[in-house]
Formats: sequence, C-alpha cells, structure tokens
Amino acid sequence: MSLFRSLSTKVATSLSNSMRLRYLLVLDFEATCDDSGHIVPRNETEIIEFPTLLYDVDEDKVHATFHEYVRPTRHPTLTPFCTELTGIGQSTVNAADPFPSVWERYQEFLRTREVLAQPEAVAYLTCGDWDLKTMLPQQLRLSGTQTGMDPSTNALTAPYNRWINLKKSFQHHYGLKYPKGMDGMLRHAKMELEGRHHSGIDDCKNILRIVQRMRRDG
Repeated sequence: MSLFRSLSTKVATSLSNSMRLRYLLVLDFEATCDDSGHIVPRNETEIIEFPTLLYDVDEDKVHATFHEYVRPTRHPTLTPFCTELTGIGQSTVNAADPFPSVWERYQEFLRTREVLAQPEAVAYLTCGDWDLKTMLPQQLRLSGTQTGMDPSTNALTAPYNRWINLKKSFQHHYGLKYPKGMDGMLRHAKMELEGRHHSGIDDCKNILRIVQRMRRDG
C-alpha cells in the first residue's frame, strides 16, 4: 500500500517482520510563530495545540481523540500572526496547562489504549515531517521532558519515531511530480476543506479524510 512508502526502510521491515500495522495516530501540532522569526525564534517555537486521532486501520474508524491546548512558557504571548493563522486566542492558551502536564496526560491516553504496550502495531500519520522530526524533539528539550526521548542519543523513542509523511504517500499514490500541501491534496481529490486550515484538530480530520480517499482509490 503506497500510504506506507514514506516509512523508513527500517520501520517498514519491522512492520513486515513482526506485528501488522493496526493503528494510525493522526497528529498535527500547532505552535507559536510569527511572520518574521524575530519575535519567536524557530529554536524556541512551542506547541500550543496537541491533537491526535486514534484510527483503526482494519475497522476504518476513529476509536479515540486526544485534544488539548498548551500554554507556552518561552514566549507566552501569542503574536497576532499566530492567532490569525491558527485561530487560537490568548485566553485559550492562558487557560491551558504547560506542556509537561499535557504530555503526561497524553501518555495516559496512549497507555489506556495499549498503544505504548504494542508500538510495533502503530505508526503516526502527519502532513509532512515537521511535527515529529522537528517540533516534538524541540518541545521535549525546551520543557526538560525525558519521556519519549532516549537520553543517550537525544532521539525519539517508539512510537514517536515512527511516522508516515502523507505528502510523500499522496505523491507516490497518484503519481504526482511534486508533493502537495493539504489544500493541494484536497483539491486533487476534489474534496472540500472541512473546518479551519491550521486548526490542529480540523487538520487531523482532513488528513484522515484524505487517507480514507486514498484507501478507496486502492
């Protein structure tokens, strides 16, 4: 299935030789930002919206949803650009917990659904590599959080180091010359955007809709 081509060779071999992939964790972070990079340096960007859909591949069904906002601590005041882009207001993040508390509840969300007990049966699904290649490792370092990181290598541990890049999968699946963003993938599939683009939870739902269309198309 071309959806899984963007998994690394090592992960793909693991999937084929051990437990079959059962769940996709659809993830799309939103983070602090500005349009110049001067107010919020890229190496100090923090997660402000943390959504995940637990999608059962066999049943074609979302079994559970995790969705929380996060209060940033390095740059606690959102820029007008960030609020306009994401639709997240200052009062929303002010009322939220900082990342370590949200991350702890996320671990419990995964644990109670036995995701952490069987990481070989799970892969994340993201629209690009940024969420897990860049943003999560940076957030863990900024917050001094050890869970999810190998202290000897500072690399993510399973299941956070296993993800499928939907942009690449979509490109391969439909034989496109270049990868497309979410808007482009929806247009190519003749689908309307549902909700607000750059709302993390809405983006997760649209990512899943694209995957379901890909599955219907073979």
